[in-house]
Amino acid sequence: MDITKANLDHLYHHIFSEERFLAIDPCAVVWQLSAHTQRQLDLEIGGLMVAMITWGNRKAIRTAALHMLCDEMQWNPSEFILRQLYLDSYQNARNDCVYRTLNRYKFIEVCENIYNALMSFRQAHPNEELTLENCLKGLDMKQCIATITDWLAPARLGTIGKTACKGICMFLRWMVRTETPDFGLWKSHKPSELYAILDVHICQLTFPILKHKQPSWAACEELTEIFRKWDKDDPLKYDVALMTLADLDTGSR
Repeated sequence: MDITKANLDHLYHHIFSEERFLAIDPCAVVWQLSAHTQRQLDLEIGGLMVAMITWGNRKAIRTAALHMLCDEMQWNPSEFILRQLYLDSYQNARNDCVYRTLNRYKFIEVCENIYNALMSFRQAHPNEELTLENCLKGLDMKQCIATITDWLAPARLGTIGKTACKGICMFLRWMVRTETPDFGLWKSHKPSELYAILDVHICQLTFPILKHKQPSWAACEELTEIFRKWDKDDPLKYDVALMTLADLDTGSR
């Protein structure tokens, strides 16, 4: 299928199925979390941790994400961070492995970074709700990506300006975009500000319309601009369409 606005509009409006999408996509694990808690900080931290390990085989991602949210966090990610329960997490992990190259020591460091960000916000703004959204309030989308990259630095999710920062852009889509399959929790940013979610397979699919042929930040910006020209208010509906096409094409992302 040619990558055109008309074709992706058709995929999004007529082929995309929420049920099929959530049967295989990692964001389904965050929807499972939402059955246990509606606290924004729970969903933010849970979503961020799932996005952090969203690379590789999706079945393996979901298995690892469910273990993280259910067994390690007891469906309460905010308590897991705020009470520093992460210090004793993954005690029985084989070879100290959380997921692939992410070991428990890097995982604990990520959690400590998030804890420190939350404590800094609480100290500076004691009367405001403690959320990741509020921690990032006043930052533009690029600054949000850069800040979250710093939080997740031990997990190596990329560097803004160099790599596509796929996992972070995906997390931000989940939090900001209001249409299915996303959550629309954050009101401080608009869906129009989001950046495209670019990995090797999506880069291959969009090869004919991109000058940059590798999943770099330059390619991410280029694809984002195309999406914004096609729909200035909800550009990342075309990411959902591309993911639908990727599943039809290979069954993997």
